[in-house]
Amino acid sequence: MTNLFLNDGRTVAMSNRQQVNSDLSNVSRAEILGKIKPTFFQHFEQAVEDCCMRIDLEFGLQLGKNREKMGKDQYTKLLEYLRLIRRDIKQNYLSKVSDIFDDHHQKTDDGEGGQLDFSKISLIGDDAVKENHAITQIIRQCERLYYEELTALNKHLTLQRGKQAIADGQNPIFPEKLVRALVEVVKPLKLNTDARIALYKAFEANVFSQLGFIYGELMTRCETAATARMQEVAQRSGVPSPTPLYVVGEIREAVEPVAANAEQPSAEFRLLQEKLELWRLAHFPSAYDLISATGNVCYQQFEIKNALQVLQLVTDDSEPDEKTQPLKWRVLKKLEELSFSVDAGVLAKHDEDVLDLVALIFSEIEQDKLLEDSVKTAILRLEIPLAAASVGQYSIFTSEGNSVRLLLDDLFAAGMFLNADEDDDRLIQERIAGAVKKMTKHSGFELFGWVAEAEEFAGYLNKQKQRCQNIEQNARQFMINKQALDSSRKIVATAIENSMKGKKLPTAIVEFLRGVWADVLLDAYTHKDEQPEQWEKSVQAMDELIVSVIAPADDNERKQILKLLPGLIAELRHGLKKISYDKSAQSRFFKDLAVWHIILMDKKEAKKTLGDTDKAGTASVEGEQIKAETIADHSSAQANILAEGSWVAFSSESGRQWAKLLWKNAENMLFVGKSGVKIFEIQVAELAEKLRLGQAALVKASEEKITERVLSKLMSL
Repeated sequence: MTNLFLNDGRTVAMSNRQQVNSDLSNVSRAEILGKIKPTFFQHFEQAVEDCCMRIDLEFGLQLGKNREKMGKDQYTKLLEYLRLIRRDIKQNYLSKVSDIFDDHHQKTDDGEGGQLDFSKISLIGDDAVKENHAITQIIRQCERLYYEELTALNKHLTLQRGKQAIADGQNPIFPEKLVRALVEVVKPLKLNTDARIALYKAFEANVFSQLGFIYGELMTRCETAATARMQEVAQRSGVPSPTPLYVVGEIREAVEPVAANAEQPSAEFRLLQEKLELWRLAHFPSAYDLISATGNVCYQQFEIKNALQVLQLVTDDSEPDEKTQPLKWRVLKKLEELSFSVDAGVLAKHDEDVLDLVALIFSEIEQDKLLEDSVKTAILRLEIPLAAASVGQYSIFTSEGNSVRLLLDDLFAAGMFLNADEDDDRLIQERIAGAVKKMTKHSGFELFGWVAEAEEFAGYLNKQKQRCQNIEQNARQFMINKQALDSSRKIVATAIENSMKGKKLPTAIVEFLRGVWADVLLDAYTHKDEQPEQWEKSVQAMDELIVSVIAPADDNERKQILKLLPGLIAELRHGLKKISYDKSAQSRFFKDLAVWHIILMDKKEAKKTLGDTDKAGTASVEGEQIKAETIADHSSAQANILAEGSWVAFSSESGRQWAKLLWKNAENMLFVGKSGVKIFEIQVAELAEKLRLGQAALVKASEEKITERVLSKLMSL
């Protein structure tokens, strides 16, 4: 109030600062940390919980190529173990971090819990060095990324202690403290070095990556507390408290959220009003018709916001028929109840139009069939807070980049296609519910609350999007590799059938080629680019084997067969060794083959034996041809032309299940859920059959955002 008298103001400000600093010097470290602990844990605990809920998936992503070093059963057991202990990891980690805040877990740098100086310890294993390096890298990366935030936050904490700094080693929010606490929790687990490192990296990607945001929230908390404490000290000392003059570099100016100034209706909004009037005429009569004026005085916008806040408090107790009325009627009724005036008021045209626009948007949400009922119920609770934030803020309806619209659009988009039985989808649903809960409180009735939550939720969605893209990329690559393998198998099978076609071969040889040598050929074909000669040798061995078990026409052919047998046997043994073929089965095969060759090389025995075994021991191979029968109808056409990225609703015993087509070829399809996790593989013909039987339905989802969907309909009139 005395800013016009600059010299006096400076004197008062200096006096205030001296008094405040004197009073703050008595504040202990424990007291300061105790005040910031709730704010820190509010965000940190949520990040830890999200990470632990999907710990198996995040662990797999961070383990990366090391997954190839372990067997499938071993990897599956490892994931089951992590799922079993994820709650313990969360509780133990949060408990340790809490103990650091409460001074129950302090250790000196030279103590047992301090960082090891590996240069002073001999005979340290490579695994220990590798793990310590990974831990150190995470700490250094966090310190580098959040250097500015940590510096600014330390200044605030130092000011609160009367310029007595808190050492990094005693600061529980310092990255090294948080990482070391995690190490203490992970060390006792039944994991090897690579698995522990993968777990550290999972926390780095999902918990430590959010420290910048958490530090920012703590700075805001400290600034607000410093301002309040300065005013309190000034009041106790009897010194008048003018608008405070903050010292640059010590205390950044704290600006308390204030109600946004009301806007003047723009030309764009007036055009939207005209379109809304056309819509009313097209739907006349309806509850959205303009309310007949029964008074001469218009309610003020602050009165409308107050009525909306009261409505929010009693909305759960409202009668069902009252909830079905458009919002403006409920607001007008509440205004009449709250008014002390004898004369009834009316809603100004601009305010009535705003309430109708909000009601139309939420009516569209209520009718949407792509939201789970629980998600829809949660989002519909935002109608009243959004209306309160929109009163006097006409750009919400004319600007696509408005934070209020962005948050509502993001919440709606995040809630689409969620499956109740998927863990990741449940986490998204919980995050939506958390945002709605925050916005139905007082902050959601002002513009600044929507701006803050819009930024935070957009950050969450960006992380989800990146994570989903990584999962989908891995799944797509897996299917591409699988398709390549299937294609290789078909090529190998064709080569075998072509070599045997039209020849009378012993049944045992036919079974050997199709069941055993096919694997040798497959291995050679998949490495054809690196070792082309091996593929040629394996095919040649197959052809020579076939020739060797067919009765020679004359002595010349018999001599040629005898000449190729040593090389043939050697190549057969080499191929079977490459696929680790069972030794006992291999021994039996070569014994039977030797007997067969002896019989064929003996003229008399060959005629007699072949005559006896011609019916039972040999088979004329004509090749295998399988023709798939398909029904050519609308359903098969739909399945064949279904584009990647399309959504399909499948019916099951547990209810409806949403699935997105991630990958397809001429025969097979891969469907995934909202988070990119595989739902199932299915053949194109199977999908067509499900469409035919009504067990699946193609989903036509609008690409427009929910607010744009409603407003564009109006503007098209």
